[in-house]
Parts: sequence; structure tokens; C-alpha cells
Amino acid sequence: MPDFAPNPEAYPRLRLAFERWRGERQFRLAWPWVLLSAALLALFIVLALPYILPLGGPETIDPADLADPDGAFIEVEGARLYYTHTPGPGAAVVLTHGVGGSTVSWQSTVPALSTAGYDVYAVDLPGFGLSDKGWDADYSLETQAARVIGWLDALGVGQAHIVGHSMGGQVAAYLALAHPDRVASLTLVAGAVLGEHGWSVPGWALDLPFARRWARIGLRRVVPEMFEDLLRDATYDDDVITPALLDAYRRPLHTPEWDLGLLGIVRDSGQNDLPAPVSAIRAPTLLLWGAHDTWVSPADGVQLERLIPGARRITFEGAGHLPMHEAPDAFNTALLDFLDGAG
Repeated sequence: MPDFAPNPEAYPRLRLAFERWRGERQFRLAWPWVLLSAALLALFIVLALPYILPLGGPETIDPADLADPDGAFIEVEGARLYYTHTPGPGAAVVLTHGVGGSTVSWQSTVPALSTAGYDVYAVDLPGFGLSDKGWDADYSLETQAARVIGWLDALGVGQAHIVGHSMGGQVAAYLALAHPDRVASLTLVAGAVLGEHGWSVPGWALDLPFARRWARIGLRRVVPEMFEDLLRDATYDDDVITPALLDAYRRPLHTPEWDLGLLGIVRDSGQNDLPAPVSAIRAPTLLLWGAHDTWVSPADGVQLERLIPGARRITFEGAGHLPMHEAPDAFNTALLDFLDGAG
């Protein structure tokens, strides 16, 4: 039987020379080459790969094609804001949403206010809903509040009843403190006014273009998949999250640069200081909270009732962070009773 064992003595002279050269140098050259190759591969992955990979995510649609029949756009301080307006003969009521929210947050509230005769406005703050988004915008609390004032000025609305949900409660409280003459009354719905709610990322970390590109790729893949879970996490009664409501909340994921807007919001979320303590609020104040809110604790409502002079608090059983969806009848009744009294 033939012997197939290697026989170096029978190798051609050129191969013998190569084998001898490789044997003399492999231990000296292997590790430097491996390390260099790994470094080059890492640089390629970090710096170049994000520009090769597609951004992905939902199809981008012109916000004008997503607007409601009663919706409109208006330019305010270089940003295009989307809002809805249901005219009425009574006093103006302005509705501001929370993080992840939009004018959709008030779809059960607007008809009740309109039926009662109020002049009802709901606005998408920049970075949210169908309003402009992008990395270069300023999403700090002070700037968002200034945009609301600019928007009201552009519409010719002087004084209004301000209703703010969650983060929108921060904006509403800022208005009550910085522009008390414009606020006829203040309603905080699970208002994220006290303490730290959410988290921020240092701006320099996302100023690096490749890091921002990687973040966009991640957000566009993760957020659409997690959106339903996040919305249900905000509620106590998941049955209120119907397919139609879920689609309405997902609408902003089809707008241009929603991911950059979200990154900008995270970047600027550390700039949310109120201009004065909440104890300086003088507008009639109503606090509305879901008893099972796990996003902004009902204990915050108790503390705000103690801090804001004359504040009145109502808690809704069987509701979480979205009482306007989870307990719409009781919510609308409480809000209308307060507005009628404040008016």
C-alpha cells in the first residue's frame, strides 16, 4: 500500500526555501499582522460600514399626506409646526402632548371640548408628530415653550387654557411661569414636572458623524418593533390600544428624519429646568393622573398638589399614563368641570 505521509525531502527546492522562510519568520511576524488586520477591520466597521448599510425603517412620506382633515402647518421661528384646530365660540384651549405623543393623544378629548363650545387647538411640538424634525434643531424646554408662544402669536391667540400631558406638562408649566398673562388655566396630565424623567446623551457623543449614523440605523430598526410594547407599557388597560390608535401613534415614524429628531430630543433633554419653582404658579391648576401610572408616579401629583397654590388633583382608577385614552369619559368630565369653573 502506498505511503502518503509527507516527505519534505521530495519537495521542490522552491517550496523548501519558502517553508524554511516561513518557519523562521512566523513567530516574529504573525501577531503584528493579526493586530494590524484587526485594527483595520475595526476601523472599517466603525467608520465606513454605517455608510454602506441602508438606514432602513418605515417608508418616508410627506407629512402633508399624513395630515388630518382639520390639520394645518405653519412656520414658526424657522420650524414648520403641525396643529389641528376645531373652532368654537368659547375660550381657547391648547393641548400639548408627551414624548412619543402628538395631536393623536387628544383624539378623544377634542370632540368633548368642541361640543362644549371651546376653541380647541392641539399642536405637535418640533421633533414630534408631523412637525419638523432633525439634528440641528433646539429641543430644550425653553425653546419648545418659546415656539408655543410664537405659534399662538401667529394664530392670533392671546390667552388660552393650557393642557399638557407628561413632557407636555413641562412645557405647560414653563408657560405658566414665564408667560403667566397667556395662561388662563393650567392642566397637568401626568405632568413630568418634578425630578428627572428620561435620560440624556452628551451632545459630543453624537456629534461624531459615524456615531450618529450608527444610532440612526439602530433606532430605525428597534423603535418600530418596540413601539407597540412601549405604548402598551404606558397603559394599565391594554385593550384601549386598538389597531387604529396604534397606527395613528406610529404615523410620525413615516416622517423625514424622525430618528434624528429623537436623537436631538435625547441630547437636549438635560436642558429642562423651569424658570422658577412650581410654587410660583398662580394660574388655576388641575392635576389629572392615572392611579396605575408607572411612567410618572402618582406621587408626583400628590407633591404638585402640595406645592402649587390652590391646585386640585383627580386620580382615575383603572388608568395608567394615558388617562385621556383609558378613562375618556371621566377624564373629559373632570377637565370640562375645571375649565368651566376657571373660565
